Amino acid sequence: MKNLTIKTFLMFLTMACFIMGAVYLTFYILTPYAGKKKYQSYIKTKSTELANRCMLEEKAEAENMIYTFASRSGAKVRLITADTYKKQEHIANDMTYPLRFADDAKEYVLLVTVSTERTEDYKRQTLISLPIAFAIALILSFAGAKLTSYYLKRPIVRMSKIAQAMAEQNFDWYCPDERDDEIGALAKSLNTLSDELSAALERLNDKNLYLKNEIALEKERERRRMLFFAGVSHELKTPISVVIGQIDGMRAGIGVYKDRDKYLAKCSDTLNELVGFINEILLVSHIDIGDTNNMQAVKIDRILDETIAIYDGLITEKNIHLDYQVPDNVDFRGDEKLLAKALGNILGNAFNYTPNGGTVKVGLSTSQDGKVKLNVTNFPAHIDDKHLPHLFEAFYHGDTKNTAGSGLGLYITGMVLSMFGAEYSISNTDGGVEFRITQ
Repeated sequence: MKNLTIKTFLMFLTMACFIMGAVYLTFYILTPYAGKKKYQSYIKTKSTELANRCMLEEKAEAENMIYTFASRSGAKVRLITADTYKKQEHIANDMTYPLRFADDAKEYVLLVTVSTERTEDYKRQTLISLPIAFAIALILSFAGAKLTSYYLKRPIVRMSKIAQAMAEQNFDWYCPDERDDEIGALAKSLNTLSDELSAALERLNDKNLYLKNEIALEKERERRRMLFFAGVSHELKTPISVVIGQIDGMRAGIGVYKDRDKYLAKCSDTLNELVGFINEILLVSHIDIGDTNNMQAVKIDRILDETIAIYDGLITEKNIHLDYQVPDNVDFRGDEKLLAKALGNILGNAFNYTPNGGTVKVGLSTSQDGKVKLNVTNFPAHIDDKHLPHLFEAFYHGDTKNTAGSGLGLYITGMVLSMFGAEYSISNTDGGVEFRITQ
C-alpha cells in the first residue's frame, strides 16, 4: 500500500474503533444496568441505603425520597403498612424493609422488586448505538486522515519530489515549508542540502571544465612540440651536412677545399651559428617548462634602456631616427632575463627591418586601471597580410628574401609573453609595422 492518505485513514479508523470499544467496555463495566446480577446487587445496596435514610424521617419527606429512588433506579417500589403486608402474598425475590416515621406511629414496610426491563432496555440501546458509533468513527477517521494528509502529506510529497529532482541534478527547486516543527526542520535541511549540492556540482563542473581545457592545452602543446622538434631536425640537418661536406672536401684535398684555412673558418662560423641555434632551442625548452610562480615585478624601462644601448651602433650606422618615450619606474611582472630576450627580439627586428633614414618609435605607458602598454613601431615598413597569422610560429620566415636567423625569435617572444600573461600582436599601421604588448 503506497498511498499515505489510505494508510492514515486505516490507522485513524483502527484507533477510533479501538477507542469506541474501550468506551463501550468501560460503560458496560461501570454501569449498574449492564447485567442482571449486577443490577440486582445495585438495587439491593441502594434500597438498603434508602431505608436507612427514610428511618425516623417525616412521612412526606420519606415518600419523596422513595419516589425519586423508584424513578431513577427503575425498580418497583411500594410503601405499605405492616398490617397490609401481612395480609398479602409476596414474591420470593422482593426486598422488604420495615420503616417507622417520626410523625406517624404506624409501622410500614418498604417493598422493592427488581425489574429486568431497565437492563434489557440498556442492552438494546447499546446494540442500537453500535452502528452509529461505527459511523461516527468512520467519519472522524476520514476527517482525521484528510486533515493529517493536508498537514503532513502535502509537505512530505513536495519534499519527495524535490529530493527526486535533486537526484536528477536539478537544484532549482526550493521547499517553502517554513514551520517550527520537525517537518519545517527537514525542509530547511533539504534546502541547505540543495544549496550545498548545487555549489559542489558547480565547483565540480568548473574543475571538469578547467581539466578539459588543461587537457586540450596540453594536447596543443604536445602538437607544437612535435612540430617544433620536426623543424629542429630539419634546421639542424642543413648546417651539419654543410660542415661535413666541407670537412670531407678538405680531407680529400678536392678542388677549392685545398684552401683549408678558408674553409676551416667557414666551418667555424657555421658551427658557431649552430651553437647559437642550439642555445635558442634550449631556451625554448626552458620556457616551455618554466615556473610562473617565480615571476616578480621588474623595471621594464631599465631593460628597454639597456636593450636600446646594444643597438646604438646599428642605429647610427643606418641613421635611424629613434622616438623614445619611456617613463621611469614602470613595473612589469615577469622574469628579467626572459623579458630582456623578448624585448631584444622585438627591438632587433624593428631596427633590422627599418631602412636607412627610417624611424623607430618606442612608447611605454600605464593606464588608469594599472595596465602596462608597450608599442614598438618602425617606419617605413610593411608585412604582407598573409604572413601576419604565422609570424609567431617556429622557423617561419615571413621575408623570403632574408632567411638569416633561426626563425625562433618571434616564437620565443610569444612564448615568453604568454608565460607572463601578457597580450601581444603585430599589425600594419599607416606606413609602418607596430608591435603591441599589454599586461
